[in-house]
Amino acid sequence: MTTTDARTLGVTPGGGYTAVIEVARDPDGSFRWTNLNIAAGKEVAPGILRPAPFPSLTGGFAATGWGTDSRRVYYANTDGALGEFATDGSGWTYRNFTSAEGTPAAAWNSPPATGGMRSGAMMVYYADETGQLVILKFTGSWTWGANPALPRVPEWSPLTALHNGRGRFVYYFDANDHLTEVEEYGVAGRFTDLTTYLGLPAASPVSGLSAVGWGNDSRRVYYADREDNVVELVGFGDERGWRWQSLTPLSIRQAKEGSPLAAAASSQGLAGVALWNRASEPFWAGRVGGWRSQEIRTTGDGTRPVVAANSFVASAVAGDGRPWVSYVAEDNHLALWRGPQEDRLWWDLTADLGLPAAAKVATQGPLALLHSERGPRVYYLTDEPEF
Repeated sequence: MTTTDARTLGVTPGGGYTAVIEVARDPDGSFRWTNLNIAAGKEVAPGILRPAPFPSLTGGFAATGWGTDSRRVYYANTDGALGEFATDGSGWTYRNFTSAEGTPAAAWNSPPATGGMRSGAMMVYYADETGQLVILKFTGSWTWGANPALPRVPEWSPLTALHNGRGRFVYYFDANDHLTEVEEYGVAGRFTDLTTYLGLPAASPVSGLSAVGWGNDSRRVYYADREDNVVELVGFGDERGWRWQSLTPLSIRQAKEGSPLAAAASSQGLAGVALWNRASEPFWAGRVGGWRSQEIRTTGDGTRPVVAANSFVASAVAGDGRPWVSYVAEDNHLALWRGPQEDRLWWDLTADLGLPAAAKVATQGPLALLHSERGPRVYYLTDEPEF
C-alpha cells in the first residue's frame, strides 16, 4: 500500500470515512494499492495531514489516463462538489472545481463521465441538482458551461462520453428514455435524439450505457433494449451516418436485466464490451474479426465467477490489444481479468492484496479501469478504509 507517514486528521483505520482506492499493476507484474484521499491530502501542520474530501457513495466516478502514467479521477464529494485526483506519475494532487471554478453541485447520484485526453484537450461531464448537464473543458486551463436548452439528465440515467478526431460527445437517456447525443464540436451544445432519429428499440428502464470513439470520427454506443438485447449504434463518420443493430443474432448473449455495460477501444478500433449474462456471470463480448462471447473464468480451476448484485463493470484495452475487465464478485472481492479467454489471467485482488472492502452501494459507476503504458489501474469506492 502507498500512503503517508503524516498523522491523518479526523479519521481512524477501518472506518469513519469513504475513500477512492487505486489498485495498480506495475510492469514487473506486481500490484500495489493507494488510498487517493490520503495520497492527495494536504499537510496542514508538520506531521498533520488533512485528507482530500471524501467521495459520495452514490455518485460514482470516472477515470482516464494517457502517456506514460498520467491519470485523472473525477468524483463528487459528500457535499456534491466535483473533485479531481491528478498525477503525472509521482504524487497525487486534489482539485475542487466547485470552489476553484464555481461549478454547481452535482446531483446526489450523478456519475461523472469523460472521453479522456486527446491533443491536449479533455471534457468532463456531470448533472447538477436540477438535472442540467454541466460540461467542463480543459485546454491548458479549465472552463465550464451549461446549456439550459439541452434535455435534462434524469436521476436514473447513466452518462457516458467519447473523444475522437471530430470532437467530444456525451450520451444519456432523457426523461422519455430516449438516447441523447450532445456534441461539443462546431455548435456548442448541439444535440440529437438518436432514438427518434434512428427509430431505435426502446431502452430498458434500467439499461446500462457505454460509448467509445477513435480515429477521425468513429463512434460506438451500447445500451440494452426492453428484452435485454444489447444494441449497438455504429457511426458517424466511418459509416457516413448512423446505423444500429442488435448483437443477439451475432452470438452475443442477452444481458442480465440492469447489467452495466463497459465498452473499450484502442486507437485502432473497437475491442469489445463487458457485461453480465442472465446468471450474473461476467463475460466479454469481443470484436476481433467478428463478434464472439468470451466467458470470464478464474485462472486456477477455471470456474465461472458470479458478480455482486450491486457491482458495476469496467474495461480497458492494453497497447497489445488484450482486454482487461474488473468487477466486484459475490463475496465482495474486487476481481481483475485479462483476456483473451484462451490466454487468460485472473486475480482476486482483495484476497491477494488485503484490500479494504468494496462499498456495498448500488450506484451507476463506482468502478473505473484504465490502462496506461505502465499497466492497468483499477479504481473503486470503500467505506472501510485502512488509511
